[in-house]
Amino acid sequence: MSGRLRWTGLLIGLVLGVGLAGTACDAAEDSELAQKSAEAQRSEDKAAKADEPGKTATAAATASGTPETWHATAFVSGIGSYRIIHYWSKGPSMRAETLIGGHPVATLVHGDRYVVIDRLTGQALDVERSPGALAEDAGRARPFAFEQREIREAGGEKVEDAKLSGVDVEVWRVTDDAGRRTAWVSKGEPGVPLRVETFVRGGAQTVKIDYSSWGFNLEMPDAFFALPGGLEVERLSYDDYTKKSAEGPVGPAPILYPDMLHGSKPQ
Repeated sequence: MSGRLRWTGLLIGLVLGVGLAGTACDAAEDSELAQKSAEAQRSEDKAAKADEPGKTATAAATASGTPETWHATAFVSGIGSYRIIHYWSKGPSMRAETLIGGHPVATLVHGDRYVVIDRLTGQALDVERSPGALAEDAGRARPFAFEQREIREAGGEKVEDAKLSGVDVEVWRVTDDAGRRTAWVSKGEPGVPLRVETFVRGGAQTVKIDYSSWGFNLEMPDAFFALPGGLEVERLSYDDYTKKSAEGPVGPAPILYPDMLHGSKPQ
């Protein structure tokens, strides 16, 4: 995708499920789930503050420096839809789970494989990742929620210090012909995005991501990111996937994180 704000299209796809289920039914479905999740999250956050203050990203960073493992929940809204995404990562490996059209969809990124699983039908797509995507793994602190870095790379800058829900944050922003992106990033180490708003100029739409339940240095076995057994799996090389996808949709669910498959600058 060309242009400094290449993230615009990615966010729209993330909200709408890349054409799979951007429906009013989905919005109502996920809205109800969001309400329940938010209630549960408030309880989790209170317990985390009381029992494990060192596990939250707004607390002091661990003595070992940059955390190896991460977890967060993202509430994505905009363009008439609402989606909840749960993220886990260990080094460059990532697991993301969300609901698309009533189907629980898991994305696994592990080593040189990108896997999409429809947990309702038991179908999966296992694709080889591109060399460009693999090369970018080393440059990321984690494989999700790196909006602040993207804003910096696009020429954006810090515009102010502020508070968000009682947390001290830095506000970062970038603007160009495609739109405007703003991130509220917690101060201290490790700094993490708490909110990201993207204004899409062409459609005058705003997509908002609220991150919560940040945790780090949790125990995560490698098997958590590996393709499980008992699935109907279609395995493709990267070249075969690109050829097949040019003819139409491939796999049981969309590629929600194209950067992790193609790289941010696909050839």
